[in-house]
Amino acid sequence: MELKEIFESNFKYTLKEIQKKVDLDLETLITNLKLLEEQGIIMEIDNYYQALASNYTVKEIKGLKNGYGVFYLNDEKYTIHQLDLNGALNNDLCLIIYNKNTHQAKVKKILKRANDLLVAEFKNGKLEIYGQKLNYNLSIPSNETKKLVEGHRVLIKLNNECGSLQGHIVEIIGHKDDPDIDLKQIALSKSFNIQFNTEVLKELEDIPSEVKEEELVGRLDLRDKLIYTIDNDHTKDMDDAISIEINEKGNFILGVHIADVSHYIKYGSALFNEAFARGNSLYMLDSVIPMLPKYLSNGICSLNPNVDRLTKSCIMEIDKDGNIVDYKIVRSVINSKKKMSYSQVNQILEKNIISYDYMPFVENLKLAEQLSNILNKTSFNRGYIDFQSNDLEVIVDEENKPIDFVIPNQATAEKIIENFMLIANETIANHYCWYPFIYRIHEIPDDKVLQEIFDFLRKLNYKIPYVKNFSNPKTIQGILKNLINDQNFKIISNFILMGMKKAHYSSQNTGHFALAYEKYTHFTSPIRRLCDLMVHYLIDIYDDPNLSLEKLNSLEELLLQASIQASYKERKADEAENEANMMKMAEYMEGHIGEYFKGKITNITSSRVCVETNNIVGSVNLSNIEGDFFVFNPENFTLVGKVTKRTLKIGDKIILKVLDASKERRTIDFKICKQTTLTKEKTKTLSLKKS
Repeated sequence: MELKEIFESNFKYTLKEIQKKVDLDLETLITNLKLLEEQGIIMEIDNYYQALASNYTVKEIKGLKNGYGVFYLNDEKYTIHQLDLNGALNNDLCLIIYNKNTHQAKVKKILKRANDLLVAEFKNGKLEIYGQKLNYNLSIPSNETKKLVEGHRVLIKLNNECGSLQGHIVEIIGHKDDPDIDLKQIALSKSFNIQFNTEVLKELEDIPSEVKEEELVGRLDLRDKLIYTIDNDHTKDMDDAISIEINEKGNFILGVHIADVSHYIKYGSALFNEAFARGNSLYMLDSVIPMLPKYLSNGICSLNPNVDRLTKSCIMEIDKDGNIVDYKIVRSVINSKKKMSYSQVNQILEKNIISYDYMPFVENLKLAEQLSNILNKTSFNRGYIDFQSNDLEVIVDEENKPIDFVIPNQATAEKIIENFMLIANETIANHYCWYPFIYRIHEIPDDKVLQEIFDFLRKLNYKIPYVKNFSNPKTIQGILKNLINDQNFKIISNFILMGMKKAHYSSQNTGHFALAYEKYTHFTSPIRRLCDLMVHYLIDIYDDPNLSLEKLNSLEELLLQASIQASYKERKADEAENEANMMKMAEYMEGHIGEYFKGKITNITSSRVCVETNNIVGSVNLSNIEGDFFVFNPENFTLVGKVTKRTLKIGDKIILKVLDASKERRTIDFKICKQTTLTKEKTKTLSLKKS
């Protein structure tokens, strides 16, 4: 009998009774039962298993920063008061009992912790969870708390018991008044190590600071070629360089030269194991927690100008239509002729403003732009979907206080590097796809999910054609192209992006939907990403003429684990970056409480309005909309005033007043004001005077 079939009746069973009905060993049975619980198919209460009852659900708890939990069921909001949270933390998967009439609920038990690491602050002689209004008692051994002083922040690892808040102190992060305490605690809470251990540092002693003559044996010598790097103004870990020229056939010869990191970091070494554990470099605001020690990332592995560096080069011959007609992948040595910045290259290519030290490179940069434009066209014809970047840049003053929030435009120089890295990554994936390999994949979106998104957008009066199948990326590309000039394009594209699956790493290739590639990998950033470092290892292995079948077979499990780890750490890095940005937004608004801002509505739910001003995001409680009591209309996702019948919809321009902001909780609460109460003069600047 199948395990699921047992619970088609309303009977309750003990574990022993279930074991008699299925042919599974105890360990496997318990694992499968737990999986069914997490899927919301069954529930276990008081040691009895049964089908999930009608007044129970399995959901992730959200919103605990305000001291209570929320979840949505059939588009209706349910609230869980603090006393009924049963030790749940933000994003924990919980078994919940709920009341349809009162919309109140209780956590019956925690099925799966979202994170077993949390940050706490020592206040008034006890540890309190940082950033959340939760009056939980943390059970930490007294011998670990004796050395703490008022204001200490610590990283706590909870034990494996889901409902327990017992654990131990992993690390004292620092004191609340330390200048870098906030970023440190974000990194540590997302499982990123800040320091490198002594074993790693010891291995660095054996790695040279410059290229040795004996290391050049068997390498293609490209030191006389015009090769250079283009990166952000302050980048110090440069792992990619480019070269470009025209051959006798009139084709482009594009060289993408990548730091040969695997030459210095041997598989199984302490350095490799640490890079594997970190998964990628973590970039938050203007700081970086590197995947590799700076001795490597900023030194021998960085393609610094005017010094020899070992590289792996993907050299491609590309015709005038953007087709690769030939290529080679070789171990090489280069000597970069210049460290260029995006801003300076854009000055040259977009405004013809040329500084003296860039003069020798102008014609070559124009050649790179020419090829990039060709690749832009081929990408579009292929079906490349451009959602535009939402990467936020936080501008700070001399005291590291936030003063502005901008989303940089992808200009010519940035697009050149993106296009060149894309085509190199595709070439590498195509060349090595016959072997066990690691890919960057983006699966075809779920038709039903996208249909729901587009139905939602149609309710917002956007003209979107009815499509049954979204397997061709050109469909979404075309929809976005038709909407690109809409003043709310950023909001629209974000909704569509929500309907897409998330790109990740895999040892099984399924293609990259958004890039419209059949095969794609990450090869070009081995200093910063685990996947790229693994690809470099694979190139070393497959270029070995003595490669054995046994070695090939042993790679399958390694690549599976590397894919899982790289994908997981990428998600954690995204979470950390978003949290750091939200912290700075809230910190900025803490100094502007009571002031007014121009804003826009980005989403509406039954309880809150999501808003944005100057790339700063926050929310508005329905009770904080001036001039009427507003009711949510789920049919067209609008708010309608009971008395005035005034309507608020997604995309509306509004005037916002800052009611509250908390850097600690990463929250900003606004009020929507009647626009007629403010003059145009008051809304000229970023921030307005207090009323």
